[in-house]
Amino acid sequence: MRRTLALLATALSVVGLPAVRATPVTPGFASANVEWLNNVPLHADTAGARIVGHYLYASDSRQITIYDISNPELPLLLSETPLPEVPYFAQEDLETNGKVLVIGQGRDTFNPTDTLWVFDVTDKMLPRLVSETQGLSSHTISCVLDCRYLYESNGTIVDLREPETPKVVGDWRTGVKFLASGHDVTEVSPGLVLTSSNPVLYLDARRDPAHPKVLATGTAKDGRFVHANLWPNAGRDKFLLVGGETAGGNCSDPDAGAFMTWDASTWARTKTFTKIDEYRAPDTLPNEGGSPVATYCTHWFTTRPGYRNGGLVAEGWYEHGTRFLTVSPRGKITEAGWFIPAGTTASAAYWVNKDILYVMDYQRGLDILRWHDKPGAYPVHVPGPGGIAPTKAPLFPATLRPTFGGFCAVPVRRAG
Repeated sequence: MRRTLALLATALSVVGLPAVRATPVTPGFASANVEWLNNVPLHADTAGARIVGHYLYASDSRQITIYDISNPELPLLLSETPLPEVPYFAQEDLETNGKVLVIGQGRDTFNPTDTLWVFDVTDKMLPRLVSETQGLSSHTISCVLDCRYLYESNGTIVDLREPETPKVVGDWRTGVKFLASGHDVTEVSPGLVLTSSNPVLYLDARRDPAHPKVLATGTAKDGRFVHANLWPNAGRDKFLLVGGETAGGNCSDPDAGAFMTWDASTWARTKTFTKIDEYRAPDTLPNEGGSPVATYCTHWFTTRPGYRNGGLVAEGWYEHGTRFLTVSPRGKITEAGWFIPAGTTASAAYWVNKDILYVMDYQRGLDILRWHDKPGAYPVHVPGPGGIAPTKAPLFPATLRPTFGGFCAVPVRRAG
């Protein structure tokens, strides 16, 4: 039936008749260097995604979705693969190398057993469940050494060389006293791993992945929770990029979750990383670039292609939308722009190329943005309160056109 409807819609468009289409209107605000292109609202409770090659892999509480993003402004939906269990809050930051995809279901009141699912996603149109293992999952799961091993946020190390039979082989937390629990693990380069914990651990898993060696540590002395990290350029950059996360309150408070830069220039000698600077989102009105409310503060972030010892970072910041931050050559952080559409709860921001950015949003699904290096080139400004004309971007609607794989987003032309 679905294929029949798609064929009918395509035939109608060919002969000049209107095809069935949805037109999500997106009011909101953005700085003058951010252009909103489109919205794909097909999995609006997503908590994160992964880009590998020209494919986008997204998770939500019901399924795994794969898009072909060869044309990043018009992502083409290739497949939607239901998760084996009942609908459940999507695991954050799903992991894949483009061949194997791993995702888990954490334990809570309604789901007493952790579950790890391993999928073969070699065929993007028809992913295949390879294994389902009870009692073997955590809040986030990360691939190490091309997904031959998994490092979980709870410390568990899983041997995945035989994806049909995952095996627990170690614990990366062994022998370390933590001020705050681990939330994520990032593979900086093959076998070199950075943990989002307090202290942050830089681990060498190249020779013995089941028993990694601690190379260096970084400690936030106030005991703050560390949510995410990146070490750009495969660990050759001068700065670690580190994000916290806090619940509720005001995101500008001194104890709220912050985006941070840490000095990584002397780690080989000192065996430590130290904090340089931090940024917190402003508690103000959306047309002024902030939000007066917050469920959480800070979330997933990525660096713009070309980032080296400083540059542009984009980060999902819940009700504060998407924040664009510049890291200076000395590691200082300044705000460069923002995107705050109506109803936003931005989870993560992913650069597709130097211009196009994907924002995964708990409420909105996928927003597609274009970054402009020269503020003022776009857009036309709109009046703010009291008739003041701030530097804000009007956001334009889009359409969804049926395709054989599902829907692809098609931007509406603006008059003139």
